[in-house]
Amino acid sequence: MSENSYLGSFQFGGVASGLDTASMIDKLMEVERKPLERLQNDYENLKLKQKAWKELDEKLSDFWDFLATFKLKSKLIPKSVSVSDENVLSATAATSATNSSFKVKVNSLSSSTILTPDNTLGDVPDLNTQYYKLTGRTTPVAGTFTLKALDSNGNTLETVNIDFAGTDTIQDIINKIDSNSTYFTAELVDGKLKIHEKAGQEGSVANILLGDASDTSNFTEVFNLEGADYVAGSGGSAGYIESTVHAGAVNTGTTLSDISSDVTSGIIRINGTEITVSADDTIGSLISRINASNAGVIAWYDENEDKLMIRNKEGGPQSITIEDGDADGNNKTNVLDDLSWVDATGNYMGKVTPGTAANVEIDIDGDGVADLTKTTWGNTVEYNNVTIDLKSTSTDWVNVQVTQDADATYDKIKEFVDKYNEVIGYVYEKLNEEPVKPERGKELSEEDKMKGVLKDDQNLRDIFYKLRDIAYGVVDWTSDVKGKYSSLYDIGISSGDAGGTYENTMKGVLSIDEDKLKAAIQDNAEEVWKLFAYEDDNNKGIAIQFKDYVWDTTKFGGTIDQISGTTGTIGLEMRDIAKRMVSLVDQLQRKEAYYWQKFSAMEQSVSQMQSQGSWILGAFAK
Repeated sequence: MSENSYLGSFQFGGVASGLDTASMIDKLMEVERKPLERLQNDYENLKLKQKAWKELDEKLSDFWDFLATFKLKSKLIPKSVSVSDENVLSATAATSATNSSFKVKVNSLSSSTILTPDNTLGDVPDLNTQYYKLTGRTTPVAGTFTLKALDSNGNTLETVNIDFAGTDTIQDIINKIDSNSTYFTAELVDGKLKIHEKAGQEGSVANILLGDASDTSNFTEVFNLEGADYVAGSGGSAGYIESTVHAGAVNTGTTLSDISSDVTSGIIRINGTEITVSADDTIGSLISRINASNAGVIAWYDENEDKLMIRNKEGGPQSITIEDGDADGNNKTNVLDDLSWVDATGNYMGKVTPGTAANVEIDIDGDGVADLTKTTWGNTVEYNNVTIDLKSTSTDWVNVQVTQDADATYDKIKEFVDKYNEVIGYVYEKLNEEPVKPERGKELSEEDKMKGVLKDDQNLRDIFYKLRDIAYGVVDWTSDVKGKYSSLYDIGISSGDAGGTYENTMKGVLSIDEDKLKAAIQDNAEEVWKLFAYEDDNNKGIAIQFKDYVWDTTKFGGTIDQISGTTGTIGLEMRDIAKRMVSLVDQLQRKEAYYWQKFSAMEQSVSQMQSQGSWILGAFAK
């Protein structure tokens, strides 16, 4: 028995009469509950309808999303551009570009202004620098180091074992190599260790092996010999292997305070844009902040030169202005001279190479003679609505041909037809599918319950007719537009019905005559686009009609929202039923309490009669 506020916690029936009072009341209440059950079924059916409308709304919204980009010329009637040498240039064309061919010769590329610092970020060591002070990229560990000289067959000519201390200078280490090796000596060139063949041994060694598993030092890493190749000697020149960068070079993880102790937090300005700097910044974080700013430059660390390079993003001879502090001269960082960009007086501390302009010749008529010359500070040239991206210079002409990308247009229109057919097919199915009847004793699945809930729904039928009317309709162009095509049928898109059958027309589906559609695209792609996507105050192409109608149908307050939204007809009806159900539940509880009251009164009467009968029997017994 369900909870009933009009009854007590416990009800006992049939104590005096012996009747199954609870069962009798349950049977009576089953009859009383029939109206409530009908309302519950109506409510559930409305919920299913609401869900079905939501699914339709989602399908129509997906169609709208497609139409929003389908109508764009760049999507619907793109141009295709082919070039004879893609190593020299590539090209793309706007839809407004005419189908044409021309030739291009790239005489020069654009370059941007670049600042190459004179000094390195790390201290360049000299011959007197002790090994343990070479703390640029790797913490030095002294010990043993092995060097092997190999012949052209890979055979070992000699194995040299060098043992050195952390306090040994670079000169000490060079001396040990020289005295222990028959073939090699070494020298320090601009902070780089160069191990090379001795005089008289030129060309004797075909290759070299550095290091051994038994070594206890990190000699190779400290002198930045990892990644270096041995250059074999020939023609009297000595073979050698050399550090990729000087032994004091830093890395992008090095902080600015490690480079110089006088760096403070503040501001630097590049091309007028303020960039915050902290002494705790690493080289890498400073680079990221500069490149993410609006300074219009690109900074990078050259690992082989140990220099922080900087250049303008744009090409041409535009200067790079670099200043310490804010516009008022405050918040200086003292970092610019440490980066070897500019000194305290604002003078460049390096070589500034001005950018150059690109120079391109264009042969319009194909006679091999330049008809037009273009110069630009970037490596992008615009000609006749064609964008040409320059890659390298050329001495020969590069052929450029602009054509209509008919295949892309056909594929896009086919996608439109497929998406329309998906939508109209869904609507037609929902209009005509039959409800599923449950088998005795079995519960229907959610999917089966959904079937048939919108069968013959007039609102859905109106949507179906409108979609079909747009697909099969004619665009009535005004005289100032004069579209060549007025219907999808004109370009080979129709129901496809033939031989007196109208099944596809009844269902509203579309099919494509491939040859006719491709012919229309090749003949005049612009007119094909117009049929679908042209729009002004008095004219709307077919895709625009679909887009506008679908929007009116799916928007907030639109057709579907008025039907199944919170304040729509279904929502209002559901709220009304819910109120009636609450009222009915109260009435049923009152009715159930009434039945218990009557049966309880009956039980009392029976009990009294039984008591009187027992008294009379007792009296006669005396």
